[in-house]
Amino acid sequence: MKIIDGNKVIWETNNFVVLAEEHPFISREEGGHMIIRGNKDKYRYDSRLDFSPKEILEQQRLCQMICEAYKIAMKKRNIEIVRINFFEAGNWAWKKDENGNISKPHYHEHIFGRTIDAKKQKFPDAPYLPDRKSGFYDGFIPLDDTDIEYIIKEMEILNNSKKYSKDIWNI
Repeated sequence: MKIIDGNKVIWETNNFVVLAEEHPFISREEGGHMIIRGNKDKYRYDSRLDFSPKEILEQQRLCQMICEAYKIAMKKRNIEIVRINFFEAGNWAWKKDENGNISKPHYHEHIFGRTIDAKKQKFPDAPYLPDRKSGFYDGFIPLDDTDIEYIIKEMEILNNSKKYSKDIWNI
């Protein structure tokens, strides 16, 4: 399985990649956490405002496909996702690291699966996103290899479907 920045790759397109977040903001059993970002150069886009019209279509197609595949795959894994939340930020890039360095902001969109019976990231409340150093996420479990395999299998089906035909999407 391909790894980028410590995260497992679920799917790639010409300009974007979907990653299973290794240190999730929502634990697997409560719906899990994936990220979409630029796939070639992490810092290629500051935000979605930098996308060309063709890239907007590519990203939206990918987003819809991954979310549909995610819900189907996780249901097969006995995790019923009732809602998907999206979160694009980049604000944290301005936080200083332990050496006082500030990183460059870059487009990345969090995809949060939400389950009705979540205990820590309770639904229907908005996801709670304290600083990673707070200890809040201790014990959160990332998507596992089997989850990822199921998601990839559903993505392959959707990628070949009429609904997501590249001709229909003009990409």
